[in-house]
Amino acid sequence: QLSNMTISSFIKCLLLAVVATTEVQSFFTIAPTTATNANTAAVKNTLSDKQIIELAKDYVTNKNGFYKPIDADAHAEDFVFRGGVVGPLNKADYAKTMTKLGIAEAFDLDPNAFGFCVDPQVKNTARFYVRYTGRQVKNWKVAGTPFDIPPEEGNKRPIVGPTESFCVQFNDEGKARFLTISAPMAFGNPEQPSTGQLGAVLGLFNHVGLEVAAESALNSNVRRLGNAAADLLPDEVSPPRTSSKKENLPTWWKEH
Repeated sequence: QLSNMTISSFIKCLLLAVVATTEVQSFFTIAPTTATNANTAAVKNTLSDKQIIELAKDYVTNKNGFYKPIDADAHAEDFVFRGGVVGPLNKADYAKTMTKLGIAEAFDLDPNAFGFCVDPQVKNTARFYVRYTGRQVKNWKVAGTPFDIPPEEGNKRPIVGPTESFCVQFNDEGKARFLTISAPMAFGNPEQPSTGQLGAVLGLFNHVGLEVAAESALNSNVRRLGNAAADLLPDEVSPPRTSSKKENLPTWWKEH
């Protein structure tokens, strides 16, 4: 089993192998925008408000691969995930990335989702907040990397995440077509997060003492190197992708 020191050394060597001078993007940088619906007037949903809210509640808790193993069937074929620094990812790449990250298997987390509402201007879209809590229950292994973090590293204190804003859009059949997550809120949380000022998987890296892993994920060159490795290596030993190839994204997706 590898120690945190070994993992830190591995990541530092990876950083040095990229370039000596790299621009680290802030986690709080706003992602390129995309119009999921160009109209600014109220849209006509094909699902009822009740259906949209219930679908969103089920999706965030059971379907998206973070709190429970990924349910690929709950995602439309033209699904796209776009976060602040990760993405865009198509359906296949998103499912593989969430599986390789192994969060649902290593952690027992509750999203504590609240504030659900239906967007009046974007078709079949729910917006809400998440503030995860929980504990690590098994070794955290990330496929294609040396990460193998025992539960005692994650359970030195309770896992408390920051407040994060979510947006999920469903197609006419009730399958997730688009998922995006905002940068975590640095202020206004009910208690001090154990994840620093990061959320999602990067926050978990901070929680278990692997701040260097979180910092490396914010580096655009490291992400490009990881994607290049994912292209070259067999799937069973390749690291998680952080973005899909442009030619593999659905035609509806446009970044501005």
